[in-house]
Amino acid sequence: MARFITLSRAARLVGVNRATLQKQIRAGDLSTFEGELDLSELLRVYPQTKLEDSAMIERADRLIERALNRVVRDQEGLPDAEVLATRIAAMSHELGTANYRMRRYDLFMQQLQDYLRKLAEPDVTLAHTDINALRTWLDESLQQLHSRIDDEGELYATDMLLRVMAAQVHLEPSGHEFIVHGNDSLLDSGLRAGLALDYGCADGSCGRCVAKLRSGTLKLVRKPRFRLSETDRAQGMNLMCCNTAVTDVVIEAVETPLPEQIELQQLQARVGSVERVEDDIAILSLRPADGARLRFFAGQSARLSSEGLSAEYAIASCPCDEHQLEFHVRDRDSDGFAKKLFSGMGLNQQVQVEGPRGDFVLDLDSLHPAIFLAWDTSFAPIKSLVEHAMALESAESLHLFWAHTQGELPYMHNRCRAWADALEIFHYAHMRVEPHVYSNDSDARETLATVLAAVAEPHFDVAAFDFYIAAPRNILDQCERYFTARGVPMAQLRMLEMAV
Repeated sequence: MARFITLSRAARLVGVNRATLQKQIRAGDLSTFEGELDLSELLRVYPQTKLEDSAMIERADRLIERALNRVVRDQEGLPDAEVLATRIAAMSHELGTANYRMRRYDLFMQQLQDYLRKLAEPDVTLAHTDINALRTWLDESLQQLHSRIDDEGELYATDMLLRVMAAQVHLEPSGHEFIVHGNDSLLDSGLRAGLALDYGCADGSCGRCVAKLRSGTLKLVRKPRFRLSETDRAQGMNLMCCNTAVTDVVIEAVETPLPEQIELQQLQARVGSVERVEDDIAILSLRPADGARLRFFAGQSARLSSEGLSAEYAIASCPCDEHQLEFHVRDRDSDGFAKKLFSGMGLNQQVQVEGPRGDFVLDLDSLHPAIFLAWDTSFAPIKSLVEHAMALESAESLHLFWAHTQGELPYMHNRCRAWADALEIFHYAHMRVEPHVYSNDSDARETLATVLAAVAEPHFDVAAFDFYIAAPRNILDQCERYFTARGVPMAQLRMLEMAV
């Protein structure tokens, strides 16, 4: 009796991303039924999957602690959150194992019934050898049954535990999926997963994030100020910013597939931090005021203004974290806003943000592995793209190459190393080059050719990659000539001209 699960759950169970499973499906290593995977198929391809009960229970502690309703926790006589979380996790695992055993034994009993029916046919004469054959069949079948229960049953039980800890949301018509933990709203969870959901206020005031519930159960976690009509409610309409998923759900929601479909926004923000990472480079973190959010795609930019000074910078943070906006600012004589920042822009100082602008964004429909190439502070939009790709789990592999002209290491080297250490699909390299590379003489072109060869040579076929390159114009021109000569289609070259 097959047990089918979605690709998202399968990826979480075996510790890989969706793109890896999709590649194995395309290669014929895994088969699917109506877009879902059989647990036994998954275990066949990943036989070494280890699912430790203690780790799952520890995770359950954290998730249920967030999910518990405060009113319930405050009632007398109930166990505390930690005890309750551990009990629920243990019981869910036990129930999952028992449920799977019942499924397997039910199948076994059907097979035994078929065997006995054949022996009971009128034209069959039962002999001693038939009894021995039946006994041998029973021994072998039970041994195989117990073996399958030990392996697949653990996988099935863990999947049931994950269903208790977090609900899965399937979006129509895009087919995108994301996980909702605890009492997080559908909107917050979808945005953290990197999806471009349509919304306005995010606090239940405008009604723009309305979605239609196709199946499953939702729960209100915030009282909306926007009132849906009786007709809308009867048709299953709900505000994503005000509801969480109680069970796995299917909803019909609007997503914004193109950057030009996001309108220009203006909002107030305050300086959260200013970190000097080089003598002339600072990382500026802004917090939008009053719970506001800037809707943008990774790779886009925004104009910052304060006390009559303004400048446009690439957004370095991920759209999945819209409560904090990050910018990498270089101190330049021609940039009055940067001069003010480096002369001492104080914490909580007000900054006006206008954006987003630009179309240097991820190709969300592509399953190609991706190569990101950054030059000095053009790392800002590349960082946003990388973090967005990680949130989406959309690429088979991600490769970051950072060329820099200052110091022995790039200014956010430790962050890149942490990504590489944490994710098997992420690969990072950097190269120190001399500043003359930004000129357009023969020495600069020779240096650049060396850099591009270092980017391309580790890969057997660079034409199989999507490229995202942020650099000055002369660098971009040579990148285009080099990679198209190596067979990379122009449609797979996305480039952003930047001053570094």
